[in-house]
Amino acid sequence: MRKSTRAVLFVAGTTLLGCPKSEGSGSERAPSANPDAAAEAGAAPTSLAPKTEKDLVVTYIGHYEVTVGTLYVPAEKDWASVKFKNDVDKFLGEGAMTLTVDPSGRVTGNSDSGPLGAARLDGRRENGVLTATLRRSDPTDDGLTGTLIAKVTNDALTGTMNLAESSAAVVRLATFEAKKK
Repeated sequence: MRKSTRAVLFVAGTTLLGCPKSEGSGSERAPSANPDAAAEAGAAPTSLAPKTEKDLVVTYIGHYEVTVGTLYVPAEKDWASVKFKNDVDKFLGEGAMTLTVDPSGRVTGNSDSGPLGAARLDGRRENGVLTATLRRSDPTDDGLTGTLIAKVTNDALTGTMNLAESSAAVVRLATFEAKKK
């Protein structure tokens, strides 16, 4: 066997198996991630450690109100033939929604009532601001989709949603408030 082959096998073997250390080498054992091992060593289990708000899942229950939105079409020559008729009778009114924020800041939620109908929300909470996208639970139902932005204060959310129908023939603006469950 060549020297280079033996060297590669030695490096691979020590990498996979590790180097044995003697008991008296002065190195401490790394603490175990196993809570049972911590309890055996006399330490308090990590599952009993006090939880902070960042460690908890937070659920908000709220309501929204959808009103007619506006779309700006420039008056310049290139846009002269563009016409936008916003159907002022569709997707208006009030409904309920639920938002959940996990410890990592990931936001999920849904609406099953009112003008939003069956919709789901996915987003993030960072630095006191919650943002999310609103998608249809059934992508073929031609309901409202859009974006949500909210300010997080104490135990509440307040914000707006910019929404449009799948064909963009309807543009809506919604305001909402939600309180921590």
